Amino acid sequence: MSSYYLRKDKKHKRRRVLVATLAISCIIAAFLGAYLYLNKNNFDNLKQRSEQSNTTSAVETSTSDNSPQTTDAVSTDTAQTASNTTDITQINVDSNTVTTKDHGVLPKVGTVPKSGKMDELEKLITDFTSKLPGKYGVTFIDLATGEMVNVNDKIEYIAASTSKLPINVLLYKNIEAGKIKMEDKLVYKKEDLEYGTGIIINSPYGTEYTVRETSRLSIQKSDNCGVNMLIRLLGIENVRNYIDEVGGQVHYGKTHRSCPYDMAQIAQDLYKLYLNNEEVYGELINYMETTDWSDRIDAKLPKDVKVAHKIGNQVSTRNDVGIVFATHPYVLSIMSDNVNVDAATKAIADLSKLIYDFEEEYAN
Repeated sequence: MSSYYLRKDKKHKRRRVLVATLAISCIIAAFLGAYLYLNKNNFDNLKQRSEQSNTTSAVETSTSDNSPQTTDAVSTDTAQTASNTTDITQINVDSNTVTTKDHGVLPKVGTVPKSGKMDELEKLITDFTSKLPGKYGVTFIDLATGEMVNVNDKIEYIAASTSKLPINVLLYKNIEAGKIKMEDKLVYKKEDLEYGTGIIINSPYGTEYTVRETSRLSIQKSDNCGVNMLIRLLGIENVRNYIDEVGGQVHYGKTHRSCPYDMAQIAQDLYKLYLNNEEVYGELINYMETTDWSDRIDAKLPKDVKVAHKIGNQVSTRNDVGIVFATHPYVLSIMSDNVNVDAATKAIADLSKLIYDFEEEYAN
């Protein structure tokens, strides 16, 4: 009997040990699960902090280092965003200027603060021209500030070959609009004949010239036959209307009269057109800078100052109108009547230099 109880006690002890072991194992498993769960959250948080730290470091590196970041997408995107912002800022800052291939950075008309010097310049011009024999008219426009000086400039003068300027500007406006092509052919006809300057007159009637070549000759050689071919292409009434539309004060009728003010408006319009479309109007500007005449507006200016101009000659007339690409680009239009042509040619050159020096002094 005592032996029986002894066996039974051992059996119960084993069960109690097994239960206790299982209970302890469950408790340990529960603690281990809780530990792993808590540490997983901590690990995820640590991972997120690490990624944020890396991102911040990449952005700081992109900001402080101008070299390209090729190993970090966030850095590259940030740098690209910064670049785009810089481009926009640059556009905003430079919205009043246009960068050209041939003349560098040019201001749009009237975007620079006014100089307040025009009364002084008007006196300089008036004092100079009042001492000259004959009649002189002058228009000056500072294209940067938009300021203007007018001296006897709205009365009639013989336009002579300065009229070739509005004819050619209108031609290029039609080219820009696609109505005329540079390689279109013009035929030299008997009705185009006009003696004087130019070389087309030496060609037989029926000779073909491209629009480009005819325009070039009408400016560089002041070709009379060539400009008549252009008038035939454009229509003289369209030329007259164009002059009126830009603010012309003297209607360019059959007497071929104009004034310095009107030609200055044409030159200013050309400048604006050039800033908007250098590819088209740059060609005309180039022809005007390379004419056979350099004895007036450009004669005494520094050689590195480009002048796009068109002269005009008649028996008692010497004219010149153009754009001077000075520190402040400006338009200068000078016409004369009842003058000694040699003396007038020199007077225009002298006056041009006085105006250039005056303008450079206040523009710098």
